[in-house]
Parts: sequence; C-alpha cells; structure tokens
Amino acid sequence: MMAEGKGQKAIIITGAAGGLGRAIVEACLNAFPECIVLATDVHEGVANVFSSDRILTYHLDVTDESSILSVKDKLEKNGIKIWGLVNNAGVSDFFPVSEEEKDKLEKIFAINTFGPVNMVRCFLPDLIENKGRVVQISSESVRLPAAFHPYAASKIAQEALSVSLRNELALKDVRLSIIRPGAINTPFLEDLMAMKERIGNGIYKEYLEKFSDKAPTQIHNITTPDKVAKVVLEALTSKRPKRYYRVNNNPKLRIAALLPHSVRDFFMRKMLTK
Repeated sequence: MMAEGKGQKAIIITGAAGGLGRAIVEACLNAFPECIVLATDVHEGVANVFSSDRILTYHLDVTDESSILSVKDKLEKNGIKIWGLVNNAGVSDFFPVSEEEKDKLEKIFAINTFGPVNMVRCFLPDLIENKGRVVQISSESVRLPAAFHPYAASKIAQEALSVSLRNELALKDVRLSIIRPGAINTPFLEDLMAMKERIGNGIYKEYLEKFSDKAPTQIHNITTPDKVAKVVLEALTSKRPKRYYRVNNNPKLRIAALLPHSVRDFFMRKMLTK
C-alpha cells in the first residue's frame, strides 16, 4: 500500500481535538502500526487529548502557512515524512451572508476552503515521495446550499478545488478522496441546536428564528464520529479509493438537489415565512 521512501512515514490529521478528529486519530493509530500519527489543531489543548507514544501533537493553524511550515520543519528534523493527510479542520456557523461583517465569512472560507489547499501545498514533496493519500472532509450540505448557511458554500468551494487537486496529484501517483458525511454527533451539531441563542437583533431576526426552529427537524439520522472515521480508513487503505464517499446522507437532500432552483427557492421561502 505504501511506497518505499526515506524516513519514518506519518499520517497527519487537522482539527484533531474535535469529536471527528479524535475518532480519525484513534482509527489511524489502530490501522497503521507502521506509521506515526500526527494530531494537529489550532487549539493548544490538543496536547492533552492523546496519550499514546505513537501520537505526536502539534499546534497548527491551517490558515497560516508559516504555522504549517513550522510543523513541517520539526518533522523533517526528526526524519518524519507525510504519507497520509486528512484535512478535517473546519468551522460552521449560521448567519445572513448579506448582512454579516465580511471577516466572519472570510474566516469560514479561510479554514474550510483554503486550509486544505495550504496543507497539500506545504506537504506536497512528502506526498509525492511516498505516493501518498489525501482525504478531504466535506459535507452532504453541498447538495443544497441555503439561506443563512455559508458553511455549505465553503464546502462547495472546497470540493471544486479538491477536484483540481485530485487531477494534479494523480499525475504524481497521489490519490485524493472526498468524504461527505451527514449529521454527526459532534459540537457542529450542537451549534445548530443552540443557534437561537446567537441570533441577535439584525434585519433577518424573525426569519433566523424560524430557521433555527425548523432546520433541526430536517436532520436525518445522526451518526457517530467513529463510523465516519472508518470511511476515512477505507479511503486511506483501498487499492482503488473512490473519488467520493458518502456517510449517513439524508435522502431528502438527494431528492431536493434534483429539483429546479425555482422549486427549491419556493420551499426555502415557505419555510422561512410560514
């Protein structure tokens, strides 16, 4: 599965302090005894989450190239080369795109959309040397972007860039897979449930209140982080990894995505005004 190369091979996971990130780290630890597992996160507390001597933890900000290169430099000094890269770091929020300050929107795209590109660019020599694997954690929400949900837009953009990355990396025998999970029992889901507490008194207050009441009722089954982590392992270990993996996707979204935009817009307006 892994090509022969110099140095100790490693799998690096971003956003490792969160629920899904932790599950991916633990899954990789068990599945790849020959690899060092690197757990990274923008939160310093990541160092207190794991205890195995095969897990190295690093503070890493995917929006800051100097932060990524600092970690890369430390790894190189210890003869560690990246074979697997799991771009899991992400943020979610709900707010009116037409009203909110631009910094808030730019932060979501900086982490969710451009962060994975930053990671691939910085670790590209390692990935090529080891004929490695890249796994991008996307979202089923790419099927149906909606009002007050810039997260979905950031993931649509992430997937579009991932296609470019996949085609480029394939020229160097590096495989890239995109995973689209549905609802997972993580803090992301808790943010949706607690959305009403953050609505404020803006132009769209009454519509946001309706959205916060109705959006949770549209959630399909809620899966666990370890089930998504198993799919990540499949993407990392399969001889012929899929381009897309879907986990716990909502069949309603699949159907809604097939409807004309005029029909989708009609139902969105209806949900927010009735």
